[in-house]
Amino acid sequence: MATDTPRIPEQGVATLPDEAWERARRRAEIISPLAQSETVGHEAADMAAQALGLSRRQVYVLIRRARQGSGLVTDLVPGQSGGGKGKGRLPEPVERVIHELLQKRFLTKQKRSLAAFHREVTQVCKAQKLRVPARNTVALRIASLDPRKVIRRREGQDAARDLQGVGGEPPAVTAPLEQVQIDHTVIDLIVVDDRDRQPIGRPYLTLAIDVFTRCVLGMVVTLEAPSAPIYCSQR
Repeated sequence: MATDTPRIPEQGVATLPDEAWERARRRAEIISPLAQSETVGHEAADMAAQALGLSRRQVYVLIRRARQGSGLVTDLVPGQSGGGKGKGRLPEPVERVIHELLQKRFLTKQKRSLAAFHREVTQVCKAQKLRVPARNTVALRIASLDPRKVIRRREGQDAARDLQGVGGEPPAVTAPLEQVQIDHTVIDLIVVDDRDRQPIGRPYLTLAIDVFTRCVLGMVVTLEAPSAPIYCSQR
């Protein structure tokens, strides 16, 4: 499978235009914390979309790319689909078949599996003498759907409420240390091992920031993905 092929994170970075790199870095600052969450509600997605000048759907696509990537800024390079079989743009008739079957056959209470749904797509495409999309491609189309809509259509409104944000306006911050936010980003450097000088990866930088003064109260640098147990153990 393509997902089992080792990736070389550094490939293409040297020739990446400065503007594309800066946009990818900005995306990583905003998308990486969302990708670490189990669920991302519409409120958080809309805030990210406004900050990046994107649509809500594009934000969910970036979150999926970040989760499937290697934790690098280059995972979020604009205009980069990630390559591999089945990840490109399909002919419009094939896209239309997938879209229609998603609405009629996948987003139902029967909760068809990916394998069963792909078989149905294959049957319809063959009947219409269209190119049959790879299973990975169909999986990507499913992953790009609004998670709350998928849960609501397949499991019901009650199950979808767990993905819904609480809404409302956040309370105003009026004094230092009244509210502290923790944010994560990937540092723009590659750590290598001290013996063979082989790339290990890009470290994560986590900052604790006072919302009122914007002062940095603390920081952690680690090669492990951000998580509460890691930071609590390093206090």
